[in-house]
Amino acid sequence: MTMTSFTDSEFLKFEVLASGITIDDAALDHINTANGGRALTPADYASTSGVILRLEGDVWVNAPIALYNPNFVEEPPFTLTSEGDRLALRGGNRSVAAEFWLTPRYHDEVNDRGDPHVIYAFTHTDRVRISPIAGCAYTCKFCDLPYEFRYRRKDVQGLVDAVEAARTDPIQPANHVLISGGTPRPEDFEYMRDVYEAVITRFSSMPVDIMMVPIPEVVDVPWLADLGVNELSINLEIYNDEIARKLMPRKSRLGRDGLLRFGESAAAVLGENRVRSMLLVGLEPMEDTLAGVRALVDAGCVPVLSPFRPDPITPLRDHQPAVADELRETYQRALAICRAAGSTLGPDCRPCAHNTLTLPNTSDNGDASTCYGHPNMV
Repeated sequence: MTMTSFTDSEFLKFEVLASGITIDDAALDHINTANGGRALTPADYASTSGVILRLEGDVWVNAPIALYNPNFVEEPPFTLTSEGDRLALRGGNRSVAAEFWLTPRYHDEVNDRGDPHVIYAFTHTDRVRISPIAGCAYTCKFCDLPYEFRYRRKDVQGLVDAVEAARTDPIQPANHVLISGGTPRPEDFEYMRDVYEAVITRFSSMPVDIMMVPIPEVVDVPWLADLGVNELSINLEIYNDEIARKLMPRKSRLGRDGLLRFGESAAAVLGENRVRSMLLVGLEPMEDTLAGVRALVDAGCVPVLSPFRPDPITPLRDHQPAVADELRETYQRALAICRAAGSTLGPDCRPCAHNTLTLPNTSDNGDASTCYGHPNMV
C-alpha cells in the first residue's frame, strides 16, 4: 500500500517497540541527575516495562530494556545516548532528539496508613492507572497479573488516596485516570461498582476511563454515563477464536461476537469515539488482527493496536514479539481500514500512545491529537 513516508521518529518507534534499546553510560548519568535516582520506569505491566521516551515530532514510545525484558532485549541496535545537555536515540543510520519521562515522586511514597501508593496506582505519561483487583479472576497466558499477584481486592480509600497523590505529584502530576483490571470474581462485582463511583465522583474535574471485561453487572454503561465516565475500553485482544481459546480460555468464553455487541451498544450510549478496544499484535496472523480492526470499526469502536511484549514471568516468555516491518505493515493497513470507514486508530491521547501502534496527527500517518497534560521531560 502507498502512504506518506515515515519520519525518522515514526520509523524508529516501530523499530524500538520490536527490539528495545540500550541506554549508554552518558545517557544514564544525564537521566539519573534529573530523575533523582528514582526507577527508570514503573515497569508494572508487560506492555509498560520499558522506559518512556518522547522523540522529536511528539512521537511517544515505551522502549523495552534488558533490565526488565532480558527474554528478548539482547543486543538491540538502538542506543539512547547523551549529546551535551540533551538526549538522542540513534541506530540504523538514523538519529533523533529524545526526551526521557521523569518518574513521579509518589511512586516512592506511602499513604497515611503506611501503604506504598504503588500498591494502588502507577502513572504513565500524563495518566494515572489504578487496578482495584490484584491478580485476576482470569488466567490469560500473555498477562503477568495472574502469575505475579495473588487475587485480592484493594481498599477503596487507598485507591482514592493514590489518585490524589498522582494528581498533585510535584514532579509528574497526572491529568487523567484509567481504572483497569484484573477481572473481578462475581462476589466482587459490587465492589468494582463502588470503586467506579468513588473515583469518578471524587475526581469529577479529571477524565476517568474504565478498562474492563464486558461484564454487564460491572460495566453498566448507562449508569457509568450518568456518573460521568469519559471512555470505556472493552478489549478484544485476540480476534482468532482458536488462538483466543488457547491463550485466554476463560475470557474467550464470553465470545467474540458478544464482546462486539457489547461494544456496539456501549458506543450507542456514550457516543462517537468513546468506546475503544485493544488488539494484541503478534499473537495471531496479521490478517486476523486486521479482521478484528474491521469488526471493531463496524461496531462503532475505536481500535487500539498494542504490540505483544513477552513478560518473563508468563508462559509466553519465549514467544518472540513481531518484528518492526510486521508492526509497520499492520499499522498502515489498520489505519487505511479506519480511514476508509471514517474512523481513527486509538488512543487519541498522544502520550498514552507510548505503548501502542499510534502516531500523532502532526503528519499524514497518525491520528492522536489530544494531550491531557504536559508531562515533564528531560
